[in-house]
Amino acid sequence: MHNADAQNPDVTIDKAGDDIRDWVANHGRFAGSIGELMRRLGARCAPAGLPLSRISLLIRTLHPMVAAAGYVWHATEGRLEEFTRDHQSQSSEAYLSSPIRLVFEGSSGVRRRLADADCPNDFSILDDLRSEGMTDYIVLPVPFSDGRTYAASFATTVAGGFSDAQIGRLTALMPTLALVVEILTVRTIAQTIASTYIGRSAGRRVLDGAIYRGVNETIDAVIWISDLRGFTVLSDTQAPPVVLGILNDHFERLSDAISAQGGEVLKFMGDSLLAMFPVASLGGAEAAICAALTSARAARASMDLRNVERARHRLPPIRFGIGLHRGEVLYGNIGAPDRLDFTVIGPAVNYAARIEQMCRTLDRRVLVSAAIAEQAGEQLTSLGFQALRGVREPQEIFALADRPPPGEPAG
Repeated sequence: MHNADAQNPDVTIDKAGDDIRDWVANHGRFAGSIGELMRRLGARCAPAGLPLSRISLLIRTLHPMVAAAGYVWHATEGRLEEFTRDHQSQSSEAYLSSPIRLVFEGSSGVRRRLADADCPNDFSILDDLRSEGMTDYIVLPVPFSDGRTYAASFATTVAGGFSDAQIGRLTALMPTLALVVEILTVRTIAQTIASTYIGRSAGRRVLDGAIYRGVNETIDAVIWISDLRGFTVLSDTQAPPVVLGILNDHFERLSDAISAQGGEVLKFMGDSLLAMFPVASLGGAEAAICAALTSARAARASMDLRNVERARHRLPPIRFGIGLHRGEVLYGNIGAPDRLDFTVIGPAVNYAARIEQMCRTLDRRVLVSAAIAEQAGEQLTSLGFQALRGVREPQEIFALADRPPPGEPAG
């Protein structure tokens, strides 16, 4: 392993009990996160005879925006750095010139004795490690049960670097560390998938056991329903990739605005979006209503900026309507026994949908019910009593007014 890739390293691996390996096996899986595991592992190494000054771990993950997650523990401060890499990172120069890439691609390990005069300077990270006083550096594979391999690295500032016995202990630790990291990774991926596809709150409930049909509760919430204007024409006149891009653009801006105020996007329905602002979790009715109205304003502002960019490229603007109403809804699992949807249903949802449909008729972007206007904490513009489809009596509808962009309706 001296100054070369560690293919079948010639070191003695201690097969007897090892307190670090035993701790990882028996206690590591109870860590709340990989970051917590790294902090606790780093703190135990020096007292156990492994003089580690730096530990890092890089794993690929399953996330719509994140390709890999990294953790770096520094002994001097007991400090842990956490970072992520996007899906373009594997083509970056930093990754291509990294020893991590070699391990990901099948190397059994890479070691560099940094204090040696003849140590190759073939990876960009080595200069950084030397500047931190590191004398020895080793990268080892972290094999998962699905055949994928990730990487952990260890560095020390001890004169002379790692002993053969210490390298043996680190090598022997890898299968156990891999098992625990895989458990924590699968747990994180499950949370990511649940949050991505059914929402943060619903995802937590499902993972906590609300997995069967009939699990539901009645909650008070502000319901948001929005719809993309002119979608039928777009679908008929534009190529599918163009339509998909417009949909993604539309949903991204609305979802970001909703999430920023504590709202929960429940589902996308064609070109429509269903979301809620739970009264209890947001601190009361006025707070939930304020969050919904703030989100609506932010969504309009974000889309206005995007439409300025689209106009520069001679593209048509993206327009939408939003309907808001507050009321009680049934929140939980609905569907077939083996194919469920965690969502909200009830008259309040239908009412919000009817209000949203009036956006086109009244030429407004945001309309709200009297239940919203009564506790909005601000003056909204009454548009009078309107006949809503499926609602027996005309209902007073209000507009969220602002200064419109050129060519756009006021609300």
